[in-house]
Amino acid sequence: MGLPLIDCVTLTQVPESQRQIITNLIQLYKYDFSEFAEVGSRYGEVGPDGRFIYEGLDSYWREDGRFALKVEADGRLAGFVLVNRWSALNRLLDHSVAEFFVLRKYRRIGVGSRAARVLFERWPGRWEVSVARYNKPALSFWRKAIRAAVDSTVEEYAGDFERQVGTELCFDSRARKP
Repeated sequence: MGLPLIDCVTLTQVPESQRQIITNLIQLYKYDFSEFAEVGSRYGEVGPDGRFIYEGLDSYWREDGRFALKVEADGRLAGFVLVNRWSALNRLLDHSVAEFFVLRKYRRIGVGSRAARVLFERWPGRWEVSVARYNKPALSFWRKAIRAAVDSTVEEYAGDFERQVGTELCFDSRARKP
């Protein structure tokens, strides 16, 4: 039995009227991330209501250069992407991946890398992807996904431990692979 085939991966901007989609998926995303959080740190904790908090989500419907996207695999909701223009390295850029989440069911069958390719094609320009130091699977994913999607050099930088702790991947998506 081979890997399941997904014919179509799409990204659709989520209007504010449907923001609950992102709010709900963030619970799963933050839950997945809680595995990496150190006991005693503020990361990976839920509020008194038992829900994870995501500060600043409103800004994705209120500020220029920020937007929320849902990822669909063959028409089924499979994840989300939050994009902004914040640079952990204080670089001039067009876009930055703030958050990227694919439901576990759709991982390791190409949905994430295809979503990344669509993202970089649809919004060409200078990109920065921040990867937390403790999320080694994400770093491996992003290295492969970016290399498969763009034909430009990918620069890697260590975070400065003030704005970001981890690896920064910087590239220009205008140079695309055929």
